[in-house]
Amino acid sequence: MILNAKHLVFLLFFAIAVAFLTPMNIDIAVPEPDEEKPSEPVVNLNQPLPDFKKIRDVKEKKEAFFEFLSPLISYSNQQILKDREFVMAMQAKPKLSAKDKNKLSRIADRYRVPTSNGFDKNFYALMLKRVDTIPPALALAQAANESAWGTSRFARQGNNLYGEWCFRKGCGIKPSQRAADASHEVAKFKRVYDSVQSYMLNLNRHDYYSDLRQVREGLRTSESPISAIALTEGLQRYSSRGDDYIAELQSMIRVNKLEERYTN
Repeated sequence: MILNAKHLVFLLFFAIAVAFLTPMNIDIAVPEPDEEKPSEPVVNLNQPLPDFKKIRDVKEKKEAFFEFLSPLISYSNQQILKDREFVMAMQAKPKLSAKDKNKLSRIADRYRVPTSNGFDKNFYALMLKRVDTIPPALALAQAANESAWGTSRFARQGNNLYGEWCFRKGCGIKPSQRAADASHEVAKFKRVYDSVQSYMLNLNRHDYYSDLRQVREGLRTSESPISAIALTEGLQRYSSRGDDYIAELQSMIRVNKLEERYTN
């Protein structure tokens, strides 16, 4: 069949119309279910500490404090869990690459785990004892207790919610009632999130809290929940108040139902 000009114009318009009406066959790579990665939580790690002093209602202040801090605690725990999973993966590997060893050494250094004897059975046992999460209920209760619900001078001026000290002149804020022969300061942090991270690392590696880590390891071994109430028993040296401090934390956890409301 010989096509004249009118036929060609008609066919051209028809082809264009079909192109617009027909969906394009775009090659999108859809991951298999086991390839999907969990999305990172939407958390603003730079958010400033709210002015909790302005909130007069006690219940409202508590809820605002928990609402502000719990996402930062959860995110910090997720970063710890990533490191823990990496350590476990390396433990299961028959041979480590140079890259594996380098990353493992960096994590070990952060948690003050010696690598002088190599990555042996004792190394992994100590790593898994230290590289572990802190129950949100415990982190919330201690923050509330140490910072007076985010209203203390150290919280407001230094983003320090856990009363952590530093020992280099000018590293933080000088306590007004510090003993004459003392040289410590209350650490100052750029962000509240940095305070949360430092607190968790402190519990996970300082010799003072080896009892807490022992309790946590026992709970993991027995496949029991990591109870905040149970872990408070390992905080004897966190405060000079000793048993009274522990009893106070346990009361805060129970009264505010923190273990029921907040998990990793």
